[in-house]
Amino acid sequence: MTAAAPAPARDRGAGGPASRRPTAGLLASLLAGRAAFRLALLGANTALLASWGQGPYARYAGAMGTAQVLTTLTSLGIEKSALKLVPRARRTGGQLITVFLTSALALTGAVVLGLGCAAAFVPAGDHRLPVLLAGLYAALLGLNTVLVGLCRALGRNRADIANFAALSLIVVAGTGLTALLGWGPAAFIGWILGGTALLDLAHLPALYRAAARPVRRRVAVPAVTTSLLMASGDVAASGTVSLLFTLLAASRHHEQSGHLYLMVLASSVLLNGFGYLLRLFQPHVSLTLRAAADARLDRRFLRRLPRVAVAGALWTAAALALTRHAAQGGLVSPPVAVLLLYLLCVPLFFAVGSLNYLLENATTRTLRITAAGSVAGLLCAVLLGLVLVPAYGALGAVAALAAGEIAHVLAARLLLRTAPEPAAAPAP
Repeated sequence: MTAAAPAPARDRGAGGPASRRPTAGLLASLLAGRAAFRLALLGANTALLASWGQGPYARYAGAMGTAQVLTTLTSLGIEKSALKLVPRARRTGGQLITVFLTSALALTGAVVLGLGCAAAFVPAGDHRLPVLLAGLYAALLGLNTVLVGLCRALGRNRADIANFAALSLIVVAGTGLTALLGWGPAAFIGWILGGTALLDLAHLPALYRAAARPVRRRVAVPAVTTSLLMASGDVAASGTVSLLFTLLAASRHHEQSGHLYLMVLASSVLLNGFGYLLRLFQPHVSLTLRAAADARLDRRFLRRLPRVAVAGALWTAAALALTRHAAQGGLVSPPVAVLLLYLLCVPLFFAVGSLNYLLENATTRTLRITAAGSVAGLLCAVLLGLVLVPAYGALGAVAALAAGEIAHVLAARLLLRTAPEPAAAPAP
């Protein structure tokens, strides 16, 4: 296993303002912006369900849920990689911005070109149009995530706060226009798609000015390699959700797609807020972990990973049995049962997310190990989903998602014990 090329020696150490711990006021403002956007999405979808009814909303939810993986593919770990590498760079920060910005624009451009060409040949009333528009929106939202991440890496935190305030307004305005004008799913998605595209364009001038050219190969290759490795966990997670939506839509429980999508939106307030909080501290944590001894980190991971896996497996099985019994006995409605199961699994998601975060930011070796573990988790979730989704519907999809997290932990533990450590394994 070959480690990614380390950054030049003169680039090591604390970078700019982004490498410092965020202040309490800044932290509250940044989290409030993200939380407002997630709550706006949840409130909007509750209103859309009431406006459109179960059938049209289920088709809309299936399209949006399946397209989620494109948000991750167009960001492809670039935001996390930028927050890890740019604060460390003293002289090559501008070149890194160029690499990350170019990569994000190229990925998004490829997706937009493909889906845009397909949408151009689809009639206005065709049922495939919302699916294609949802894909375009997801791709541009992924680009938006990268652009505001690059702004934060440069210390421009106000751009992040303003960005998510604007996204919230776009969603709220689109929901109001849907109620007033009788829009369907295609028109609503087209509205939020257009608003997101305008926001993306607004970020480009400042980032273009911060970029530096030409870019040296020894800067570009480690940056791209780190982005690909750090993307694996997010791609696996969003890919799992998209594939489980596909399995649910093809099963006899297809009408539960709306339940699952509302659950994803509701839980995203917690999980995305938690993930965003981790990323706010990522520059500081990354620099701190560089100074820790690799052997000491390995011992700590080896102790914690099995405990999380065993406790998670027992807890998930008990939570599935409890929520299924409650739904069958009429104690709670099916949507509430799905949300309850997901909330019961949140401690597992938090624990695995925290361990994955530390593995990503420790060394090149641990980054590769958690990347391989995330692929194992994806395979496990999909294989179990083939059995659980037809049997239990949306509840089975949530249980398969939790099982994928457990498989991620077990695979990382196995690889951490067996994978040989390179002679020199600096963090990228």
